[in-house]
Amino acid sequence: MKGDIRKALDYLNENKVRATYTAVQSYLGFGVMEKLDWEEILGPRRQYTSWVVSKKSSMPIGYAETDLHPDLLVNEKVITKGRQLQTALKGYTKSAEVESPNDKNGQDEEAKVEVADCHGNNCAVMCPKCGKAYLVSSFLNKGVRSCPHCGGSKAVFKEVKEEWEATHQDAIVAPEQEATRLIFKREWLGYDVWVTFTEGDVTYRYPHDQLLQTFISRLGIIAGTKSWETDGMYHFPRLSGEQKILLQRYVVDDQTKSGVKVEMVNELPSNANTERE
Repeated sequence: MKGDIRKALDYLNENKVRATYTAVQSYLGFGVMEKLDWEEILGPRRQYTSWVVSKKSSMPIGYAETDLHPDLLVNEKVITKGRQLQTALKGYTKSAEVESPNDKNGQDEEAKVEVADCHGNNCAVMCPKCGKAYLVSSFLNKGVRSCPHCGGSKAVFKEVKEEWEATHQDAIVAPEQEATRLIFKREWLGYDVWVTFTEGDVTYRYPHDQLLQTFISRLGIIAGTKSWETDGMYHFPRLSGEQKILLQRYVVDDQTKSGVKVEMVNELPSNANTERE
């Protein structure tokens, strides 16, 4: 994300100027065609966020009259371009008492979220303001998310993840796993796990999440099965020919091609000649 939504909102509030959704979208670094969840970006509708408006009506969408800032229409100027907003914010520093207690709605930039759980690329946190839980992801929202319930806290995935791992070492999934057969587990999802197993004389090492998606999309199996949905795992006692083809690129050792097996079969015991005589 190129821009800072809090800095933009602080500027709009302090200068009593509106900016269109498209201008803010551009300032934040999103493409014109991207569909954004504005409630997730701005938080709940309130006076503090009412400065972000529709280009057509110059008013915020879906706001009740009580949610509109009393000075919203004082200034006729409306910022319509992302570059305009970015230029206006250069060198801007928030003045003290920009927001009134009501406008701030209990927000505190320093409010620290409580980590409830982390799994793979997702973490569940508790908002210290409203006490409700919400998710933050490393993929969605560029790894940063404000509380969708009250907007009173902000969770940064990287920081939350590091805090969780520091206090839950036992919950960390090792990136290298060993198995007795080809297997997929829900608990490994999102941890960039590589699994090693041997069948017969061939040893494989495969990327868990990537191969799982390949099996689901190309073979049409696993997803929706009782084993996967209820037990959280799916394994293969023996590999089929088609499965071996998909796994061929992940072969790390093949004794059938090394000649070792052939030598062991052809090697005669020490007393072989004596028994033939």
